[in-house]
Amino acid sequence: MIKILEVNNLDLLGKRYNGYDMINDLDNNKFDIKQAVIHKLSNNSRVIEIFKDKYIKMIQEKFEYYEQPILSIKNVLSMSTPALMDLKEYQEADIIHIHMLHNTGLSVYSLTKIAKEKKVILSLHDPWLLTGRCVHFYDCNNWKTGCGNCPTLTTAFSLNKDNSKYLWQIKKDVFDNIDIDVVVPTKWMLNNVKESPVFKNQKHIHKIPFGIDYEKWNTISKEEARIKLNIPKEDIVLFHRAQDEFKGTPYVLEALKELNTDKRITILTCDTTNLFDELKDKYNVIDLGIIKDQKMIQAMNACDIFLMPSIGESFGLMAVEAMACAKPVIVFDNTAMPSVTHAPECGYLVKDKDSNDLRKAIEELVNNPKEREKRGNLGRKIVEEEYSNEKYNKSLEDLYLEVSKRTSHNEEIKVEKSENEEQFKYYLNDITVRIFGTNKYAKELLYKIDNKRISNYEYDFSDLALQELIYNYCEKLFKIMKNNKIEIKESLLLKINKLLYFIKNNPDFLKNKVKR
Repeated sequence: MIKILEVNNLDLLGKRYNGYDMINDLDNNKFDIKQAVIHKLSNNSRVIEIFKDKYIKMIQEKFEYYEQPILSIKNVLSMSTPALMDLKEYQEADIIHIHMLHNTGLSVYSLTKIAKEKKVILSLHDPWLLTGRCVHFYDCNNWKTGCGNCPTLTTAFSLNKDNSKYLWQIKKDVFDNIDIDVVVPTKWMLNNVKESPVFKNQKHIHKIPFGIDYEKWNTISKEEARIKLNIPKEDIVLFHRAQDEFKGTPYVLEALKELNTDKRITILTCDTTNLFDELKDKYNVIDLGIIKDQKMIQAMNACDIFLMPSIGESFGLMAVEAMACAKPVIVFDNTAMPSVTHAPECGYLVKDKDSNDLRKAIEELVNNPKEREKRGNLGRKIVEEEYSNEKYNKSLEDLYLEVSKRTSHNEEIKVEKSENEEQFKYYLNDITVRIFGTNKYAKELLYKIDNKRISNYEYDFSDLALQELIYNYCEKLFKIMKNNKIEIKESLLLKINKLLYFIKNNPDFLKNKVKR
């Protein structure tokens, strides 16, 4: 029996695609599947918390606090990595399947350690590992040449300082030195991975589209759904997931302002509320807010058209759910949406970020019920053929069997000492003293270095010697936390909170440490 450990930050949220459902959905005669998560929400005994100790988990949270806003890095400092590798379930597993790495707190560099010990599958749910910083790169092509000069540092995941070239180089160096299996959900993501210099040496890349239980999306009629949501039965209903970022809401707003039709329109939204308040004089606007499955099924069946002109999308699950309800979907000519919806035959394709073209598409479908029906029926057929749970599960089973038979060739990366390593020890020593004070635990972490410091120095976080140093530091810190009594941990945590309070109120402190 093949033992598999699915790794993610959460179990129940996104459970269909983060490994949780695999526990029960895959053949139990072939696979022994467990999941390791940062935040456990279920009562499932096969879901293991990565952090067995709440104090170590809090250290990770503090690391994340000053990684992005202070050091302008992400997934470098990590207590998640040693905590995961310390688990009995990790040590017994044949395959480690990692989802949403950027949310787990695992360091990117630690993939070199994990791949040396285990067969690794890495699912890319978005392009973050292709870029130096961002989850969606939009119109920027810097990720194809090494990042740096980031056009915006404010989208997820935001940085105060442009370290994107260093973070991109870390990823490239790591994937240049490991041989793992990479999974993507769409043709669009597959093409991007093949274009990415970060993944150019990866030989095992698999396209496995996500699957849904499409039958459950037909458990309520359009009429029943409208009654439950208090929507007039004669209205044309446009459904949209409203967000300030990613989902194209500003373009939908502009299109609806100029929409010209004599039909009665209801604008139905989920997620962020009040974004369409300015249109309430023109349309019937209903904001559902954050909704769960049953309410989502009602909304999808109540609508006539689903609007998904996203500007950042790697799969587009809601588009597939709308197609399962036989609803036409309007998408921009960008990201993964055209290929997922089979536009222009099924998905209604409009020019990227063109609110006027979006308006025309909405008008066409509002005024043409036969076109809505034709595209909706085609969408349902596509979902049944391509996006079923059964097909998704079978693809994963085949992949797990294939990977289990493959011989791993990953070896320890040979890292040479560099001047960056010695200099960065000053920073780690300073943090150690502020966390531990001068007690015996500090002595286990302090590095012996001379007193000479280099002036006007900026750290190259992509230096592998520096990454190795940070990895070893976090590993030592984990062991100290694990092996000492709770009173020590409480004292330690108090000092960490004091440190972070000091950093928050002295923002130049770490800037001066990183750049002298």
